[in-house]
Amino acid sequence: MIDLPKDTPLPRVTLRQVEAFRAVMRTHGMTSAAQMLSISQPAVSRLIADMELGLGLKLFERNGPRLKPTDNALRLMEEVERVFLGLHQIEQAARTIKRFPQTLMRIAAPPFLSLEYVAVVVGALRRAYPELRFSIHTDSSMSIADQIARGQHHLGFCTLPASADDVRVVHESRVEAVCVLPRSHPLAANDTIHVSQLEHEPLIVLGQSGSIRPQINDVFAAEQISPNIVGEILFAATAGSLVSEGVGLALMDPFSARACRSNAIVIRRFMPRVELSYSMIVPLHTKLGDPIAFATRIVREEIEPMLPDWAFQD
Repeated sequence: MIDLPKDTPLPRVTLRQVEAFRAVMRTHGMTSAAQMLSISQPAVSRLIADMELGLGLKLFERNGPRLKPTDNALRLMEEVERVFLGLHQIEQAARTIKRFPQTLMRIAAPPFLSLEYVAVVVGALRRAYPELRFSIHTDSSMSIADQIARGQHHLGFCTLPASADDVRVVHESRVEAVCVLPRSHPLAANDTIHVSQLEHEPLIVLGQSGSIRPQINDVFAAEQISPNIVGEILFAATAGSLVSEGVGLALMDPFSARACRSNAIVIRRFMPRVELSYSMIVPLHTKLGDPIAFATRIVREEIEPMLPDWAFQD
């Protein structure tokens, strides 16, 4: 213990002193510690002396040029290493924050996009940003647009309502509806199914709230055909099982069609074209971070060219 006059305030220990102490403990000498810290040997000696004074502890026994740490120093070194491990973790966290401000990326998508499309986007993001964690929320397009507007998610994919002016659209895509039918059906021999060929066929369609349902109604009306609807469903992916069981044919988006492929069904193009548009959206006043910008580029440059054949790709 270093004796000080009574009531003498102790000088505060500095980080630089602790760094010097750690360097001496690790290198076993003032000179090598000085080299490690890129300072002079007298500067290291001064830092150690000031630290001893500030702590009121003797840290080293000096025997000529050799230093022997005291029991106090050995015990203190354990705590110092814990502190430096914490500093290292802080540096790692800072690097992560700098590269990716949000360690958890919240994504929202309707069922027809969450099946496979979003997985492609997230896969590309994870390869580029291995530290990325994500959550995927599935909901209706209208709900997703509202949630993005309120900042509940960082990124959303949805069929955007016409009134949605409180979100920022970073990309918009269009795909065409396809026809899903049993492999054994006579129409399966055709590459394209025309609406006129469905006049008497049992059909499985999305409910009236489905985004492509109004267009399908218009296509049949234009041909003066009354569709033979045998079933309405909420999620397009459900139709695959119904088609496999021979319940009917289905008109749906290509993402759901691809997800429900099996040996029992085939997917064919449908005419006249029924388009489904969906948007990639973020909160209105958000600043696009690197991951969002990267995801946008992946959608534009890599996914967009695949969309016309999405349902038909192996």
